[in-house]
Amino acid sequence: MPRLGFSFNSGFYILLLISIFLLVGCTSTNKKDNLSPGELIAQGKQQVKIKSYNKAKDLFQQLLEDYPDSRERVQALIYLANTNYLDREYEEAKFHYQKFIELYPANRFVDRAYFYRAMSDFRMREIATRDQTNTLAALEGFEEAMKRFPKSPFYPKAVQKKEECRKILATSEFEVGKFYYRTGHYQSAISRLQNMRETYPNQGFADEAIYLIAESYLEEENYSKAKVNYLELLKKFPKSEFSLEARVRLRTLRQ
Repeated sequence: MPRLGFSFNSGFYILLLISIFLLVGCTSTNKKDNLSPGELIAQGKQQVKIKSYNKAKDLFQQLLEDYPDSRERVQALIYLANTNYLDREYEEAKFHYQKFIELYPANRFVDRAYFYRAMSDFRMREIATRDQTNTLAALEGFEEAMKRFPKSPFYPKAVQKKEECRKILATSEFEVGKFYYRTGHYQSAISRLQNMRETYPNQGFADEAIYLIAESYLEEENYSKAKVNYLELLKKFPKSEFSLEARVRLRTLRQ
């Protein structure tokens, strides 16, 4: 009967070596995965510096999932929101800023969260240029940030962005009004242009808006209201490029 000892021992040692390699590999993997909260934050910030945003987001997300009771969780959430913003993932950034506001309303970074939540809407507006839903949301967000944090370093930027939003919304409303006027929908033109004037006064095209309102009333044969608007144009904007035509219209209406 042949001896089996050599074969058995060889197989045993091979299995033993494989087990050792697997154990070392698992230990190495666990060491890599089980980073401390501080290490995750540090490595995440380093990845942001080199613009490796996906790796940074993974590290911050890992901290949030693996260490729910960690003090570094606060930093991880705001860093995750910031990284989403830098990576132009504005919907995700807004979500995380909102979450930060809800969870940590007294945190020293909360003014930043309010401002960049609004900025996320502002950036999304640039993607959907015709739909002004995000512009309105951004305007409201900047106004809330200004109201809550009048001494914040983000306050001057919020004021500037608020005015940009107002100008964008006014321009949009004005262009819609002009479209209605050009296509002969005079009542709609009057409604949109009046709304623009009341909601967003002191815009650079206010004189043209008044003139188009007057012209729309004239087309509708509502001569009394047309006259009122021509006179308002001459009173408020005597040097407007539309003032000469307004005077001609008024002379015609007096006849």
